[in-house]
Amino acid sequence: MRPDQATFIGIGAQKCASTWLYGVLAQCPDLRVSDEKEVDFFSYRFDRGYEWYERRFVSGRPRRHRGEISPSYFIHPAAPDRAAAYNPDLQILVCLRDPVARAFSNHLHEVRKGHVSGANVAFEAALDNNPLYVDQGRYATHLSRWFDAFPRARIHVLFQEEIRADRAAAARRVTDALGLPPIADFLDRRANESVRYRNPVLGRTLWRLGHAARRAGLGRAVETAKALPGIREMRDANRERLREVVAPMRPDTEARLTAMFAPEVERLETLLGRETPWPRFRPAAAGVA
Repeated sequence: MRPDQATFIGIGAQKCASTWLYGVLAQCPDLRVSDEKEVDFFSYRFDRGYEWYERRFVSGRPRRHRGEISPSYFIHPAAPDRAAAYNPDLQILVCLRDPVARAFSNHLHEVRKGHVSGANVAFEAALDNNPLYVDQGRYATHLSRWFDAFPRARIHVLFQEEIRADRAAAARRVTDALGLPPIADFLDRRANESVRYRNPVLGRTLWRLGHAARRAGLGRAVETAKALPGIREMRDANRERLREVVAPMRPDTEARLTAMFAPEVERLETLLGRETPWPRFRPAAAGVA
């Protein structure tokens, strides 16, 4: 193995707690995670070569693990084989969530980015405008390619709903998967990306300052500062919650997406050998619908 060769990657899916996962990995002392969260090497930047990729993990001292988180890998058809050819011993970290909820969160993300406007701000219109809202929720289809490329023991699946229920336990599952000791002073970073900034310059500046401080080991100080009177009010005043801007999906849309995703969820549970924590796909829930 080369000194800076990646030993793990996080592959998504998009809007399924990948930011939380990145924050957990950044707290592991014997691990080097890329400065930028999404390197997108095995999807969109593969032409840059291994040397360019491994520069993301150069460290001043040896680390047991090196890697990065790029949700684009989950659905990219070439990513699994490219990653396996690069390092067949990679540990693969996957975060999933209820695919109906994921689709709506995906829409809020696109609204926040300014990629949709006008009539397409309505979720029902946006479904026709962006086919990836649905395609990214075809978990069994996409994950099966990763199971074809890597041994089952190297693919570690976490559910966002279980992360939300017990974040410390979920962080322990991450470190266990990588054979690392538990994080001694786990900092629970709650990432809420369903907001947009009223003043984008201020928002980006505060984010960059916080990111730099966390990279310097000052994460707890950052979280303490965010809760201080004055700073908390300034941050809240600069945030617009997108769930108050975008109308919720209609019940008929929810029912249609549930029926659409149900076969994928059934295949996913067979693939994983476990039940998903998504009540809407339980037989009793389907009977009520």
